[in-house]
Amino acid sequence: MYVQIGGEHLEKGYDMLPVLNPVTATVIDHVPALSETDITRAVTTASEGQKEWAAKTQTERNRILRKFAEILLSRRAEIGALLCAENGKRIAEAEEEVDTVAALIESYCDKASHLYGSSLPNGTDATSCHHDVIFTRYEPLGVIACLLPFNFPVELCGHKIAPALAAGNAVIIKPPSDCPLAVIALVDCLHEAGVPTKAVQVVTGRGSVIGDVLISNPQIAAITMTGGTETGTHIAEKAARNLTRCYLELGGNDAFVILEDGDLELAVEQALESRVNNAGQVCCASKRYIVHESVAEAFTEKLIEALGKLKVGDPTDRSNDVGGMISEKARDEVKEQIRHTVDQGAKLVYGGESWGHNFMSPAVLINVTKDMDVTKDMEIFGAAFPIITFKTIEEAIELVNNCLYGLNSAVFSKDTMKAISFAQYIEAGSAVINGGGNYRTATMPFGGYKKSGIGREGSAVTLHEFVQEKSYVLKDAMGRC
Repeated sequence: MYVQIGGEHLEKGYDMLPVLNPVTATVIDHVPALSETDITRAVTTASEGQKEWAAKTQTERNRILRKFAEILLSRRAEIGALLCAENGKRIAEAEEEVDTVAALIESYCDKASHLYGSSLPNGTDATSCHHDVIFTRYEPLGVIACLLPFNFPVELCGHKIAPALAAGNAVIIKPPSDCPLAVIALVDCLHEAGVPTKAVQVVTGRGSVIGDVLISNPQIAAITMTGGTETGTHIAEKAARNLTRCYLELGGNDAFVILEDGDLELAVEQALESRVNNAGQVCCASKRYIVHESVAEAFTEKLIEALGKLKVGDPTDRSNDVGGMISEKARDEVKEQIRHTVDQGAKLVYGGESWGHNFMSPAVLINVTKDMDVTKDMEIFGAAFPIITFKTIEEAIELVNNCLYGLNSAVFSKDTMKAISFAQYIEAGSAVINGGGNYRTATMPFGGYKKSGIGREGSAVTLHEFVQEKSYVLKDAMGRC
């Protein structure tokens, strides 16, 4: 599959990197490994494209972006199948990513049409002149670098490009090396809709070669990235040298708390919905199950019973409930984390079996204590359910917050006010009451506390992060006649 810089197709003369189907371990396609020179050229041409794109009115940009959403939905089956093949996720989950992008475009176009500046009252303090008029307008930042993870490449591309483009910025998209093809197809839809080719570019290659070149370029106005905390920290350090804005959605080890009076049937239902989606490879999925000791055994039994009804296998088979992981390596890392937790004293009571190149059955671990790594900062990026018990509310709060991360959280109680009261003590960006932590909408401010990131994504807030406010002063505009 080709990529392009400034409308020029890049195929010949490049080292071509294979893209594998993780289920079959066969090559689907190849993408070019771009050089440092290519990345510099991409940024330069993006700066040119940004001016062309920003010169269009908001109505014109919205019309083009909504046309893009229509084209994208018309290719839903094609792009969904491509994402399923290169990623290993279930076909239904892949298609839902396409739907989410279209919804994001609609939400941000509506928001951008009402991104109003301010008119400042004058003469209200000793420093102001009674006859001046001050008003503000929002202007685009420039070129935005969008760095995407493997777990939701299409959806998270939408979360980044929708506000950036609606606000008049250009974007350079670095898709994940494991699964870049669906993102490239998405960019093709943008160009077909009328977004200038220079204003939206996708760059492929080895992150160790092109990543630092992109984020260190002084022409990059902002970096928006979803990925691991270690990588995010590295990006922030590099960006700081140019005072480049950074918006980082990073790791999580989110708590799923069941209080003594929690509805166990509902908790099990939501635990599955939150954890087995995308084979457990979800940043904001619930990953630590902190359960009152009086209901822990019953919850575990009901959870295992429910897991036993799930079908894990071929992601193209719509009857399956859980697909495969991104790679055999990723699967084996999860198995090693489970083994490590067992070595620390936990007991594996269900699942954890692996087969094929990338399949693993969901695992349930009990006898997990507060001193174990999984209870604190070890994020298992796969479908594992470590169950930690508590006696008192104070102990539960301590368990929840004894963690470097704070992305999402969940609290279950039949007393909603009690659950809300508990949630106010959770150090996390979101708290879902009587629902799983894997929750996100197009509008809500999504992001984390502590080492789970910087900034928020969501149409209620993100446009303001991708624009800058300019004050206009009309001297003596209100002078006496």
